[in-house]
Amino acid sequence: MEGASSDDPLRDQNVDLNDDHTENYMSFDVSCQLIETNNSSSKENLKNSEPLNSEPFVGMEFESEEAAKVFYMAYASRVGFSMRISKSRRSRNDESIIMRRFVCSKEGFHQKKQNHDTGKRKRRRETIREGCHAMIEVTQKYYGRWVVAKLIKEHNHVLATPSIVRYVAPEEYAQLEPFVGMEFPSHEAAQTFYYAYASRMGFEVRIRLSRRSPKDNTFVMRRFVCTKEGSTPCEENNNENRRKRNRAALREGCQAAFEIVKKDQDQWVVSKLFLAHTHELAAVPDKVHYIQSNSEVVVLAKTSVIRENSIAPTLNPQVGELGTKFENQTPNDQEIIEPCRTAFGVDDTQKLLGHFKRLNAENPTFSYAFQVDKNGCLTHAFWADAKVRTSYYYFGDAVTLETSFVDNEDFLPLVMLTGINHHLQSVMFGCALLTDFTEASYIWLFQNWITAMGSHHPTSLTTCYNETIGSAVAKVFPQTHHLYCTSQILKRCKENLANVYSGCAYFEEEFCVCVNEPETTEMFESSWKKILDKYDLEDSLWLQSLYRIRRRWVPVYFRDVFTADLSATQRLESFTGFFEKYFNKRIALPVFISLFDHVMAGWAEKEALEDLATSFTRPVLRTPSNMLKQVSEIYTRTVFNIFEEEFIESLGYYISSVNDDGLVAVYKVTKEDNKTTFTICYDTTGKRAQCSCYKFESSGILCRHILRLFLALDARAIPEFYILKRWTKEAKNGFVLEECLYYSELHRDALRYAREGSTSGEVFTFAQKTLQIAFSEVVHLKQQIVGRCTAR
Repeated sequence: MEGASSDDPLRDQNVDLNDDHTENYMSFDVSCQLIETNNSSSKENLKNSEPLNSEPFVGMEFESEEAAKVFYMAYASRVGFSMRISKSRRSRNDESIIMRRFVCSKEGFHQKKQNHDTGKRKRRRETIREGCHAMIEVTQKYYGRWVVAKLIKEHNHVLATPSIVRYVAPEEYAQLEPFVGMEFPSHEAAQTFYYAYASRMGFEVRIRLSRRSPKDNTFVMRRFVCTKEGSTPCEENNNENRRKRNRAALREGCQAAFEIVKKDQDQWVVSKLFLAHTHELAAVPDKVHYIQSNSEVVVLAKTSVIRENSIAPTLNPQVGELGTKFENQTPNDQEIIEPCRTAFGVDDTQKLLGHFKRLNAENPTFSYAFQVDKNGCLTHAFWADAKVRTSYYYFGDAVTLETSFVDNEDFLPLVMLTGINHHLQSVMFGCALLTDFTEASYIWLFQNWITAMGSHHPTSLTTCYNETIGSAVAKVFPQTHHLYCTSQILKRCKENLANVYSGCAYFEEEFCVCVNEPETTEMFESSWKKILDKYDLEDSLWLQSLYRIRRRWVPVYFRDVFTADLSATQRLESFTGFFEKYFNKRIALPVFISLFDHVMAGWAEKEALEDLATSFTRPVLRTPSNMLKQVSEIYTRTVFNIFEEEFIESLGYYISSVNDDGLVAVYKVTKEDNKTTFTICYDTTGKRAQCSCYKFESSGILCRHILRLFLALDARAIPEFYILKRWTKEAKNGFVLEECLYYSELHRDALRYAREGSTSGEVFTFAQKTLQIAFSEVVHLKQQIVGRCTAR
């Protein structure tokens, strides 16, 4: 019943389940749905718990299939109905389950069996199924999570009184072994015991046979067997042209069985037992079993799902705080469990979720992700509006993870992903609230963020120096250049080397020169060694740890990585002071969101004003040059000023030819008052030059050295491949994302049109008629545009 056949219409040929736009969802961990249990045999074996008061909705997200199953179990118990698995879908690649549909037990109708008249009297059984449509369907997305794709909550029958839910761990039966004559107060208790035994031993169980009483139709016998009992039937292939794939044999003739019969006084006794298996047993099965009776519901889960009371129910129990001094850590220090920050209140959580839902309803391009704990309090939230996603589409090649606001527990734990636009202004690529800073939390953030950004990974990602973040980045962005913020590391050096900074007046200046000014790696290595020798710092664990990761924070090592860093002073605008004034923990979440939206609107207004100024003003050239005139028409005002400065500085350099073999020419560029010489390799065929300073590779703007070469070669214009679109006035002209935004705007207007047009029959008739006219005109205009393009 659980496995769909190969001709199941639910099976996709390419098994692509990313067909639903479920960008607004709530994330649940299995542990949030299960009550913590104590495995000590001296205490109670079972605990009662009220299920989580959460309502399912389309787009709701779960950590696993089992988490979705447990949640729907608790929901069904609270509402008052029982559930079963109706359909499943398997992947064609590895046969793993990728879709589950859980339905009300009264779904569908019993098929009428053919009655061969043998003279034997048939008793009339009670009808269990009544055609109920209530169901929930979850599918596995490409990023591993399970999302509610379909949901029907209405039932066509009377719901029963909600049941009590008990959560059981297999270890609670660790001292008990089954034997013939073993007694149980009910068949549900026997089923719970055998499922727990099977989970502990390493095999799965199914119900093989049942027998009911002819008097009251209640169970009088039940037989539980290993899932590998019997043999897998061979399917007849009537269509010879249809290709059938080979499925793994699920049944291997195992004879393990556990049969119970009902005796007097409602006691159940083990009548038959066979313990031996014909196959190898698994280490720990990962099933979550659900056993329901008229009085209670028992949820049996593996031990790793049920957390200890001492561990907070977070996405990952390992919490690593920012600002840790890594030189004092050992590998085991990373595994110390620390308490996470207090979650936001239920009221604030519901208001924030409602706010996000309203924004998404108004504009489907608004994306958000939500995660709550077992009490319904916010633990993680991520959001990105249409402006954010548009900015990332144009300027998302270089991204910075801003976490400086989470160090102080007096502030809201805001995490921002930012970048630089074509005016060198800070732009937002996404925001999040995190109550803990584990690797799993950052992975959750990165995965939801990159999904909202269309799965386009950045070229470079700059973060603070933190090993937890580094591990998360490596797992989510393996192809992205991960860099540590140089200025942040230099700031932490003042804290970790306070004695040296206070005792040596020139150390800070010499250390900054050692880090920022070397033109080659050899120069840095030499300067670094001199610093250690001069100030007797060879034994500094902090500097040793920094030296090991030098390729991620010393600029000379990643000069060829694009970071969009045209100026070392280009950081977030004066945002820190505003944050400290308004975004402390005393503020309510809805007020925070309102103020934050106000700040973001201010950023957008500054960008719009600069767009306007760039479009209607022309810079005054400092020198009459064809190159400057060319780029003044292309670059934004801010970027042109930087280019012009490089051009003016190039006039003070001397150039000499070193080698010219006809294909690749090598030149040396030197300034008279500077001993540093830069080498330029020039491809005479493709007219491409590469300088040893790598300024163009890191920033996208030609350096003064290459400009000096172009002047020597009497070049009148900059080749087009040296002009990056992201720095031009046309940087935000694109059709891919614009079409998405057009669709979103029309979708929103169409919803409003449908609401207004369905208020009455007369209004509906008029609305439908005008819509048909408008649709035909749109199609006609589209055909005309296509015709004009074809004629060209």
